[in-house]
Amino acid sequence: MQKLLLLCALLPLSWTKPNASLINQINSQQSAWTAGINPFDDIESRLGFLGIHPDPNFKPEIKEPQATQNVIPETFDAREYWPECADIIGNIRNQGKCSSSWAFAAAEVMSDRLCIATNGKVKIQLSPEDLIDCCHYCGNQCKGGYTYYAWNYFMLTGLVSGGDYNTSTGCQPYSELNYYRITPPCNTTCQNDKYPIPYVSDKHFGDSIYYIPQNETAIQNEILSGGGPVVAAFDVYGDFKIYRDGVYIYTSGALFGRTAVKIIGWGTENGWAYWLAANSWGKDWGALGGFFKIRRGTNECGFEESIIAGQVREGGSTSPTPVTFTATVTPPTTPGSGVRVAGCGIGLVLSMMLFYLLKF
Repeated sequence: MQKLLLLCALLPLSWTKPNASLINQINSQQSAWTAGINPFDDIESRLGFLGIHPDPNFKPEIKEPQATQNVIPETFDAREYWPECADIIGNIRNQGKCSSSWAFAAAEVMSDRLCIATNGKVKIQLSPEDLIDCCHYCGNQCKGGYTYYAWNYFMLTGLVSGGDYNTSTGCQPYSELNYYRITPPCNTTCQNDKYPIPYVSDKHFGDSIYYIPQNETAIQNEILSGGGPVVAAFDVYGDFKIYRDGVYIYTSGALFGRTAVKIIGWGTENGWAYWLAANSWGKDWGALGGFFKIRRGTNECGFEESIIAGQVREGGSTSPTPVTFTATVTPPTTPGSGVRVAGCGIGLVLSMMLFYLLKF
């Protein structure tokens, strides 16, 4: 099947500081969500862009839709459904200036699913640091990466624990270097000298990875019955930086790329069906403590077309059985340079454009 993709060489576009007239304009154009000034700067460097995989032979497994095991509720929040894991699921992380949402979203969903699979017995934060520093085929570290390769690495190599920047949590907490976009070399020892478990013994592994079909019910069923939150990637436009609350719908601004987040629930607000998602731009972004809502059921900004999930190994650090993949894992060329334009109004793209056909 041929699909036309718009590939943008992301030139050094800058996010201009929002002014009152722009915010008033967005708020006057729609009533689904509210725009406002978020209390942090340099948001451009927080965009974890995701590139389109350059290999046309890459064929990820797609999980076939399953019969719904439970009645899908109108409102769902994973923190309430699995209260024993609420603190893990509800933790908002901060990628800093590193474009590493690909690693954060993946590690967060892995952590959530590990906690859920063990009924809250294994409550750890898996380390984005370990992914960024050591998964050399996952992308270009702090310049963007690929969530499905992050899950691949989780299956084959495993991840250690690691909390947020400026903490002493886990084996490899998020480093100051990565926070400020200077990726350190891969270390196979715990960087937290207060952590009692050796690096090799601290490894946890995944059992499978798959895409969820672009289907609202299939995504809901995967979260509810398939093991917990999932990873989503979507197009980021200029107005998203000034999202405060409500149900986000693209309104205005240029297309900057794709970022990765995790979906933890859904609901309806003022007649708008939404997904509830966790960003990794810190708790100060938005008025929901780092969470946001985005329109559900319409593939808003491509939000429903690249959902990734997988199963975890409940046994922890036991090495997994070798897994055969349908594509050779090779280092991506320019993560962050590919953007699929779908599901949103087309913003003004001030970049070099090149059309290219890929077969999926």
